[in-house]
Parts: sequence; C-alpha cells; structure tokens
Amino acid sequence: MYGNTGKIAELNLSTGELSVLELDEDVYKQYIGGAGLAAKLLFDRGNLEAEPLSEESMLIIAAGPLTGTGMAGASRFTVAGRSPQTGIWGQASCGGYFGHEMKCCGFDALILTGKAKEPVYLLLGDEKIDILPAADLWGKDTYETTDILKERYDKRHRVLAVGPAAENGVVYACIMNDKAHSAGRTGMGTVLASKNVKALVARGSGKIQIKDPEAFKALAQSYREQVKESILCQALGSMGTAANMEAKMFEGDVPSRNWGLGVWEEGAEKLSGIAMMDTILTGSHTCYGCPVGCKRVVKVEEGPYQMEEGPGPEYETLAGFGTLIMNSSIEAASKANEICNRLGMDTISCAATIAWAMDCFEQGILKAEDFDGLELKWGDIDKVIKLLYDIAANRGKLGQLLAKGSRAAAREVGGGSEKYLTDTKGLEAPMHDPRCYFGLGLNYAVSVRGACHVSNLALWVEWGACEYPEIGVDKNYVGQSVEYKSDMCVKSTDLGCITNSACWCQFPGSALTITQWVELFNAVAGYDYDIESLMAAGARIFYLQRCLNHIWGATAQDDRLGERIMTPVDEGMIAGVVPDMDTLLKEFYEMRGLGEDGRPSRAVLEQYGLAEVADRLGV
Repeated sequence: MYGNTGKIAELNLSTGELSVLELDEDVYKQYIGGAGLAAKLLFDRGNLEAEPLSEESMLIIAAGPLTGTGMAGASRFTVAGRSPQTGIWGQASCGGYFGHEMKCCGFDALILTGKAKEPVYLLLGDEKIDILPAADLWGKDTYETTDILKERYDKRHRVLAVGPAAENGVVYACIMNDKAHSAGRTGMGTVLASKNVKALVARGSGKIQIKDPEAFKALAQSYREQVKESILCQALGSMGTAANMEAKMFEGDVPSRNWGLGVWEEGAEKLSGIAMMDTILTGSHTCYGCPVGCKRVVKVEEGPYQMEEGPGPEYETLAGFGTLIMNSSIEAASKANEICNRLGMDTISCAATIAWAMDCFEQGILKAEDFDGLELKWGDIDKVIKLLYDIAANRGKLGQLLAKGSRAAAREVGGGSEKYLTDTKGLEAPMHDPRCYFGLGLNYAVSVRGACHVSNLALWVEWGACEYPEIGVDKNYVGQSVEYKSDMCVKSTDLGCITNSACWCQFPGSALTITQWVELFNAVAGYDYDIESLMAAGARIFYLQRCLNHIWGATAQDDRLGERIMTPVDEGMIAGVVPDMDTLLKEFYEMRGLGEDGRPSRAVLEQYGLAEVADRLGV
C-alpha cells in the first residue's frame, strides 16, 4: 500500500492485548485518513452507547496519507472520539512531529479501548507498543512529563502528554505534543486520562512508500515554492497567527469583552504579531517538513509574568486571554498560555468560559458571596492566572464550575446566564466573529464538532485568501451578506473534511488548487482521484460524522450560534448586524438533503455508500 501503512493498532488497555487490523485500500480511498478514517473506525468498531469517559469508550489517533512524506503542511494527525465536553463527535487536530513518527512505527492509526488499572504511558516502536508504568508521571505537568520521557529515551522520540487538567476531569483538557503543539479542542485529553494513559512516546524506523516518487518529488518542490510565495504564508512566517490582528479588529472580526464590544483598538495594537516581535519574541519554530515557521518562541525576561523561553501564544490565545477578557498585556496573555499548556487545557474553551463568567458577574447572575468572595472583573488578568490552577485542579467553587465548560456551567447556574454563551453544540466559538463574516457563522452552526473555523475553509474564502474555481468557490463573497454563502459553506465543509482527513495544515494548503490536491493524493497514495471523487470523499466524511452526532442525540436545534454572538453590538463595522441564520440554514439544509430534524435522507446516505449508517440512524 502507498502513502498509508495499511495497519491500524488496536490496544485494549484493560487486558493489555494488542491487535493489528489491516484495512482494505478502498476504505482509505473512501475516507482518506485522519478524521475521516477515525469516524469510520469508531462507527464500525466502537460502542456507540458508551459514555465519553467510560471504560467502553474508544479514542483514536490517526494520521493521513500525506503525513510523514515531508510535504509542506503534511505534518498533522487527528485525535477523535466522543467528546466529554459536548457529548457528540470530538475531534482535535495537531501539528508537530508525532504523526510522522507514528507512521514510521508502522501504524496509520491507534485505537485505544478499555482502561489501564494504574497510570501508564505507551511506547511505540517498529510495529509494537509497550505499556509501561507512569505512576511517577501522574500529577506532573505536560512540560515536566515531556522532559522526563525525552531524557529517558532521547530527543528524537516524540511525546504526547496530558496534564493535571485531564487527570482531574476538566472537560476541555487537551493533549500536548512536544510542548509546542496542541490537540486542543473537545476534551480529547480528558478521554485519554480517563483511560489512565499519561503519555505516548513514539520513535520508528519505517519509511513511507510513495506510489510515484518522481511525480511526487516534482509536485512537492513546486508546492513548496508556491507556499514560499504566498502572501498569507509569508505573513504567518514573519508574525505568526496574530499577523493581522489589528486589521481584523477594525473589520470587526476579533471578539472583545465576551463578544459584547465591537472594537477595542488598544487590545489589538498591544496583542498583535508586530507587538510580539517588538517585545517578547525570540524565534520561531515549525512542524515537520513545513517552510512556513508560524510557531512563535517567546521569553518574558522580568516582572510578574516572567517565563523561560518556550512556545508562544497563537492568535486564538492572544484574543482569548486578551481582547475577550479585556486584557492588553501580551506578557500576561503569554503567561496564561504557558500555564494552560503545562496544565493541559484548551485555551479557547478555557478563556471563553472565563469571559462568560465575567459577563455573568457583571450582570449580577454570579455573585462573589457564592464563590467565597471571589469575583471576576474585566481585565483582571492576575486573578485569571491564579484561577487557571483552580480550574485545572477542579477545586474551589468557581474552579469546579468553570471546569465544566460554559454550556454546562450555564445549565447549572441558570438565571439568564445562557444569554452570554458563545458556544455551538457545547463547544465555545473560536476568535473570529460571524457578525463580520456570515458564511463563517453558518459553518460554526453546522460544524460537526461545534463552533469551529478549521473544520471548513469558509474563513479563508471569505477573507479572500483562497478560491477554488474548479468547484465554483470563486464568487465575490461579501462578508455581511448571505449571497452565495450556503453553497460556499457546503463546499468549504467538504474541503475541510478533506484537509482534516489528509491531516494537511490549512495554512500552506491554501496556496494550492484542488487540481493540485488531486495530483498529490494520486502521486503519493495512488487513490486515482479526480475532483469529483475527492469532493465525494469529503461529503461522505461529513455525513458520517453528522450521523454519529444524531446517534448521540443531536438535532436541528443544535445547529445554532451562541446567544451572545447573535446579539448586536453598538460599535464598529459590525454595529447592529447579525447573520441571517434562518435563510442560511434553510438553504444549507436543502442543498445537503437534510430534513427538518437535521437528519440526512436515506437517499443521500446511500448516494455516498452509507446505507449501514442509514439503518443505524433509522432513516
């Protein structure tokens, strides 16, 4: 087999039994790899009745057919299962080097079931996995754990680790890869820790077999040059993901004061990529084989937020622990990022949940006397930094409340607190505002894992960063308009399913045409795709993941934006504006063949070879 190893490791942690599945090549062609392959494995082999943190649940780590080839951007892998935060499809994508190393060990994916009797870590080698005791690692943060394991083996070994937040059941705990890369969203770290797994260590000697090495070499080199010439990638390389924070703040894309303020110039200026270059930036880092180098390396020399040189914050974190809570100190936001990385918490959900609480305190829904005198106010970053430790430890009245995530916390608090939520399906929105880009709002609403800007390509398209004339995604997409948006959403969602299943970073990926995507898949894996069959694979993955959500109880009522986002603000370019979700959803449902309950028809599912899914769903 080419591109893929054709082997899936399945490890029952309760018994210690390891088996190796060998999948038919057609499964890869139909589901690509990564997130698509994970959904297929979960549907076919998982206990769909199992609760997310039960012993019977399944956690899957999967790479894509391009992972490990050295092609720019093909470094990623997916961690997937049922989310403890949302109760539906959980999916987290991560860059770095682990995906490459797992494939060099001979596995396209690793399925974990059961629960170890005591804390363990997993050592992946050439077509083998050893289960080793981790009692000495339990309770340590992700940086300490990574350092210990790299010293125990060597620095060439790649490490995934969870921190205290996952061990203590914080529903949005993440998995850190070599300190600098995060499988951040939907609580996959919590699932891993619930199985008593502290870490995975991988080092293999295998090589990826390429179908047409000469064609791939030429395509990869041409692609690398396109990436280097891309204005977007150049900006990401020089200033990181916060490169255009100031410009996007003026457009209305950057949320402030828990999405209640249309413009906050001070925050954007002091938290931008330029500001980081002028203050705390010391260097950059990259993922396997990528020329972009968007990862920031920072150091805070002195003061209350002093930190050693290490991984810096992404745009999402700078906005989350910056503009969202009205903190303009880039040093403080970087410190919050380091703490969340060490403790193993998704910075988007953590910051959004804290911002929700600040709004509720301001409105009098939450009261200091109910939380041992503790109250959160806008801009009080020092109190937030202290609170992060309570959240990760799941201790104290406020820490325990916020460890549940904003949706569950609001359900517990009541009193109108739901008006200040920004989630879709229980997953807090990332830091891009649908009141600025209506297509993004639709994609948040219908995203299978909850509010998400990387499960689709809508944001890049509406920004004008890429277009795909091969499939008609080449219109004049006016941000605050519904025109063409539903069609764009359908197609950009399928494209997102393709990139997340190929485990292909959307940053360098934005520089290519779909025709080039097809050429690369065929040169590497011999999938014999054309544009139509590639797009069909993306649609098939979308429908399968959506149907898993319906099996777990999701309905059309879950395709919505948080009330706070659907509340107009008074300032800036988004003043008085909210997306027309009724029109967008109606059109999307019609284009997708979804009924009023949000479920796809049997005819649609059978069109994509999902008759068994239709049977399970009862349509």
